[in-house]
Order: sequence, then C-alpha cells, then structure tokens
Amino acid sequence: MISKFRIDLDGVSYEIEQKGNCLTINGREWPFSVEGTSVHVSGTHHTVTLSGKTAVVDGISYAYATAGLEEKRQMNKRKAASKSAAEEAGAITAIMPGLIMKIMKKEGDVVERDEVVMILEAMKMQNELGAPKAGTIRKILVKAGDSVEIRQVLAVIE
Repeated sequence: MISKFRIDLDGVSYEIEQKGNCLTINGREWPFSVEGTSVHVSGTHHTVTLSGKTAVVDGISYAYATAGLEEKRQMNKRKAASKSAAEEAGAITAIMPGLIMKIMKKEGDVVERDEVVMILEAMKMQNELGAPKAGTIRKILVKAGDSVEIRQVLAVIE
C-alpha cells in the first residue's frame, strides 16, 4: 500500500504520509478518516471529489497533480499502458490504483468530452472518470468490482 506521496494543489506542494488513522502533512500530524467523498481531518469535515486534473474541496476547484503514487505494485493480469499511448488511443485510464465501483455507459454509447463513464474508488475516495474526447465507446475493458492499476486502460473512445 502506498503510504507516502506528494500532492500539488494549484501549485502548492503537500508532502503526505499515512500512518494508520493519522496523516502527516508537511511534517505535521493530523487524525483523519474517509468515507466516500467525505474526509474528516482533525475533526473538520470536507467533501472532496476528483475529476480529471481537478480536485473539488468543499465546493472550491483546484488544479491538482500527484507524485509518489507510481510506486511499483504487483500488477494484475492486465498490463498498464503508457499515458501517451492511452491518450492517442482515446482511452479512459485509471488515475491511480483502485476499484471500479460503477460503470454508467456501455459499448456503443455516444459520449461528450468529460462526460462521466465510470467511477473509480481509490484511497477511499470516489473519482469520476470522464471521456477524454467526444465519440463512441468502442470497448469497455473492466466491470464493476474489478481492481485496476494506475494508467490501466479501462475503456476506449473512438
């Protein structure tokens, strides 16, 4: 399990390490818990959702990026694709290791850019995965309940 990583919110870096029910953020320890999109840090409730490269925290949008979530992990039978190959193929890829919770579209459905196709639960948070471009869903490579790895191709849009 990945327990140490960095997240950048609107260009501000936060070094984060999880130890049990505590998060160390930039050297300061905080008790926390997560349930769905609700995050409790030191007794304060926050609603957090991730979509593409945007994190929405308590209704405020932030551009975000992560580092350190790419640690080597045991791969399942599906091999992760490189980001550039996936983008060229019009693929929806896993933004981090997790579990497919729900698939809202089926093969043959027409989708608009950024339209939500499936929900990925990662680090106890539900992430909406949208279509990278407008088009038709040609292939869905996962089903609800599947575990996936970072950058694994989940669906292809043509």
